[in-house]
Amino acid sequence: MYRGVLIPVITPFHEDSSVDEDTLRQLVDFYFRARVHGLFALGSSGQGPALSAEERKSVAEIVMDQAAGRTPVIIHVGCADTPTTVELAKHANDIGAAAIGVIPPYYYCDAPPSAVLEHYRKVAEACPLPIYIYENPKYCGISISPDFGVTLKKEVPSIKGIKVSYGDGAMEDYVKYFPDDVSVFTGNADLFGLVPFGVAGMINPPTSSVPELTVALFEALDARDYEAAAEAQAKVTQVTQMFISTQKKYGRGTIAETFRLRGLPVKRFPRWETAPLPEEAIEGMRAVYREVGVLD
Repeated sequence: MYRGVLIPVITPFHEDSSVDEDTLRQLVDFYFRARVHGLFALGSSGQGPALSAEERKSVAEIVMDQAAGRTPVIIHVGCADTPTTVELAKHANDIGAAAIGVIPPYYYCDAPPSAVLEHYRKVAEACPLPIYIYENPKYCGISISPDFGVTLKKEVPSIKGIKVSYGDGAMEDYVKYFPDDVSVFTGNADLFGLVPFGVAGMINPPTSSVPELTVALFEALDARDYEAAAEAQAKVTQVTQMFISTQKKYGRGTIAETFRLRGLPVKRFPRWETAPLPEEAIEGMRAVYREVGVLD
């Protein structure tokens, strides 16, 4: 079972929207230096749904190659259809991933629970890797509630984790209802009130450019140093609030600016064209990063 800060790795692009391999490799090294506890590739931040199957395989191979066994890598393989999900799951196994993330089959969100169950069962039959449910009804239209998650686990024993981004149930219900061999990760950054009650860690895009802060938060909580944890949580919350308010105004291009502030040459993110952020917005982000101590 994995615990801690699993970073949702963005997939950076060149201006022509092709994958920027050099910057992606720099991002993996950036996270290794911050001593993150694992990587989560090709989810929403990883732009998995915006890539072809072959592009997703290529990105997975780059991340695995650059990680070089230094930290566990969970590769998200979920697609709108089961055959492509199975294909990507087999590929993740072949290249040595630690586990796979699987979102419910999206777009056709009127699929009954039996069809969702069969989707996960087919993936498990084809791939021996542990499965992490990617609970994200905001983007896929299907929610894996705590009750339904337990049903899936009973039928698909290789389910070993769940990332809850916009769940229909409370985080404590996922922890309460799932058996002990399932790690429950939050998609939010408020760890202070969650880790002491059994949440395994976080997979949180808004804080992906400040991994040293989130690692410090988790490790303080793990050591039960609640004074240090409270200080770290305040910094993480400050970054999160800044990011969310900025992205609400200017869109996903916000995340590219956060990495540029950290000295990483992200040319384009997301894959589609976005308007540049105004200088005053960037300066506001820079001020917050200075205040929390990640910039001089």
